[in-house]
Amino acid sequence: MSQQLDYLIKNATIVDGTGAAPYRGVVGIKDGRIALVEQENRPLRADRAIDARGLHLTPGFIDTHASTGFGFFFPHAADHKLYQGITTEIFGNCGTSPAPIGPLLTDKMHELAADLGFEFNWRSLGEYFTIIENIGLQFNVGSLAGHSTLRGGYVHDWNRTTAEELAAMQADMTAAMRDGALGLSTGLIYAPGCFATTDEIVELARIAARRGGVYASHMRDERDKLEEAIEETLTIGQQAGIDVLVSHLKAAERRNFGKIPAVLGRLEAYNRSAAGQAKIDVYPYTAVSTKLRAFIPKELLAGGIEKLPQVLQQEGTEEKIAAHIEAKGYDLSQMLFISADHPQWAGKDLQAIAALEGWSLARTMREILQRDTEVWIVYFCIDRADMDAAILWPQAMICTDSWSHPINAPRHIGVPHPRSYGAFTQYLYDYVIDRPLLTIEEAVRKITFLPASFFRLAGCGRIAEGMVADVVLLNMAEVQPRATYTEPMQLSAGTEWVWVNGRAVIEGGAINDERPGQVLKNSTIY
Repeated sequence: MSQQLDYLIKNATIVDGTGAAPYRGVVGIKDGRIALVEQENRPLRADRAIDARGLHLTPGFIDTHASTGFGFFFPHAADHKLYQGITTEIFGNCGTSPAPIGPLLTDKMHELAADLGFEFNWRSLGEYFTIIENIGLQFNVGSLAGHSTLRGGYVHDWNRTTAEELAAMQADMTAAMRDGALGLSTGLIYAPGCFATTDEIVELARIAARRGGVYASHMRDERDKLEEAIEETLTIGQQAGIDVLVSHLKAAERRNFGKIPAVLGRLEAYNRSAAGQAKIDVYPYTAVSTKLRAFIPKELLAGGIEKLPQVLQQEGTEEKIAAHIEAKGYDLSQMLFISADHPQWAGKDLQAIAALEGWSLARTMREILQRDTEVWIVYFCIDRADMDAAILWPQAMICTDSWSHPINAPRHIGVPHPRSYGAFTQYLYDYVIDRPLLTIEEAVRKITFLPASFFRLAGCGRIAEGMVADVVLLNMAEVQPRATYTEPMQLSAGTEWVWVNGRAVIEGGAINDERPGQVLKNSTIY
């Protein structure tokens, strides 16, 4: 080869992403692409040569499930994900996306922007993409269009959608797909999405399907009615003619432990019989992280989140919450308060807070939510055996279920779940190093080639000549998650080099100020 390479990576153990066995080889990078993959060391010219002896070279990891996309207004928003080897993040999950913003959401977005510290000056997904591209991205991103965002922008009565409101949502969904959205997401335990009918979701999913998009769903129930929620998700996929991603699959609460193998069997049967495909993503932790308001009766949220503090003061509310806790079987001794805004409660479970304050459990939830409707909790409610079954399923991908949470972000943004800083490292450590339940080639396939294929990310997810040069050099002997539930903002160890679009963003374990990321958009033509 006569050309001068940008980088030459020699003596690496190459794990190409497809599931093929690792091999010793040489990879050359030129102009943002993988220009050379060989198994022999021959004289080659490069601006920089790296001896990767003892290291594993893999495609960049793809985080299939992130949330808002608002972290990119802060510098170094993606450091914690790059240190996990993540080179692509797909946000807009759980029904919430940065756009499109309908008229009923405009005031809320201005309030959110003022609270978090960025300027809100877009309406469409395309306008938002332009803004973050101009800021500069550390890694590649793509976005789904959020169903709750669409609903929140147009629907006045969350219990009833008019024909005109549905038409407005459909128009915005169409525009979002033309702007490059990768599909539709729902968060069907959250307001206002939880009030939608299945038919409404199908109508929006059909628009995504026409442009090759996918349907990703945080389903209506991950507990007692898990099986029903799976059936609704598959019904939407079948009726809309769209591939389905079950978001962060779990069977929460002890009485539901052991359900996951049967759910996976149902998904396998669907994949054998349906034109579309169903896959899952999972995070490798036995605790969820979500907003406390997700654990109160949804009727209390029907008037809108901004009215919740007043609703909670109404007579009989505490009794409704108590009945809901009893009916759902929530164990508040396993629900950890993680907000930094109330230091007297930080790190305590809700049962301990109740004892400290002399309140009932229902009153504890009411008192906390009256003070802060946005408060987050960590809830230990997942069975390790179920999690293993989900992660080991061949069609399972791994996710952080977390936005890019900048390490220097204002504290009032909240305290993240450790998965934000450690999900992919935890996954590799748990399933390849500590308990070798997966070969390294299969573990890497689940976080590279599999998600790239599912989301139709052309040129991504594989080490081969001509592919995009999103690649990672790992020291598997040093791979270690450092983030914990009490100290979650700790960067992962073991990532030596990371390239995004052919440019190094981590060099010898040190992050730099490069911003080579791009917005990845769907490419199917109507």
